[in-house]
Order: sequence, then structure tokens, then C-alpha cells
Amino acid sequence: MIYLLFTVLFAEMIIILLLLLKTPLREPLIDVFDASKQGKAQLVVKSIGATVFIVMMYNIYTVLEIRSCSVDSPNRVILVNRILEASLMGISLFLLLIMDSLHQHIKQVVMLKQTIMAINKQNQAFEDINIKNSHLAKSIKQDLSKLTTAMKKLESECDKKERDVQSRKANSSALKSQLEGLHVDYDYLLTENKDLKDQLRDINQKLSHSNSNTKNTSFFSWDQWGL
Repeated sequence: MIYLLFTVLFAEMIIILLLLLKTPLREPLIDVFDASKQGKAQLVVKSIGATVFIVMMYNIYTVLEIRSCSVDSPNRVILVNRILEASLMGISLFLLLIMDSLHQHIKQVVMLKQTIMAINKQNQAFEDINIKNSHLAKSIKQDLSKLTTAMKKLESECDKKERDVQSRKANSSALKSQLEGLHVDYDYLLTENKDLKDQLRDINQKLSHSNSNTKNTSFFSWDQWGL
């Protein structure tokens, strides 16, 4: 029994060292501890721990019983053996608790590292996005500057065309006024022409009556004036 307990103690110390040091066996041990805390394996581990604790308490009770009696040579050997077994069991349970705590601590450290790595990746992604956004903002700023220049050019051209339109409107208004004046003059000339025709007709009629015999030689004949 004592040899078995010493073997368990050495095995637990080796496992603790493997967990503390960064060795290739560290991850498989962590996987074993994870598996031992799931399903039936967890129940088996708890049962073994409870059995060892009960045996340890029984050895302590036996030690107390022997000490209450007279301690002779055979009882002294039994007493020392029980004390050694109880001590080894207590140490083995204590190391088991240390391994469990160390396993949880390592898991937390691994999770923390993974979280830090994820945060670093997110920060790197944010930095990349910020760089892309800055480049995009510069590109948009350049495009906006080009559009502003083009808009100013179009505004100047529009103002120029508007001035041309205003000038053409003014010329059109002047031409319209001239055309109205020409219409008035034309109407006046038509009226004058009609009056002249009427006067010539009256004169021709008077001359026709006075010189009926000389009609072909009339000075104010319609054939001569083309009227």
C-alpha cells in the first residue's frame, strides 16, 4: 500500500511539473483532464477521491485508537504504518487538488490568450478598415475637388451662355422694335400708295372726259404709268 501511495505521489508530482513546464505533453495532459471532468470519467474520479479520503480518515481514526491504548512494539509499528499511509493519502489528495487548480488556471490562461489574440485580430481588422476608409476618404476628396472644379467651370459657361441669351434677347427686342417700325412704315406707304393711285385715277378720269378724242396720247394714261 505504501509503495502504491509513493508511486501515486511521484506520478502526481511529474504531472504537476509537466503542467507547469511548456512541454509537448502539456496539451495531451490538459485534454486528459478535460475528458476526466466530463460524463462517467468525472464520476469515477470523484469516487476514487472519496474512497481515498475515507481510507485516510479510517487510518487517522485507527491512529487515534492505538494512541489511546498502550503503545507496545507491535502497535508502534502499526501506528507508524497508519500515520505514514494517512500522510501519503493526504498529500496525494492535496496534490490532486493542486493539479485540478493548475488545470483550471492553465485553461483560463489559454482562454485569455485566445481572447487577446481575437482582440488583436479585431484591432488589426479595425486598423485595416481605418486605412481603407482613409484611402477611400482621400479618393472621395479628390473626386469632390474635381467635381467642384468641373461645377465651377460649368457655372462660368452657364453664366456666359446666359449673358449671350440676354444679349440675344436684347437684339431680338431691338429687331422686333425695328420690325414694328417697318410695319408701320409699310402700312403708311401702302396708304400713301393707295392715295396716289386714287389721285391718279381721278386725274386720269378727268383727263379722259376732257380729251376723249385723244385717249391714246394721254399723258397720264394707265398704260404709261403701269397702273
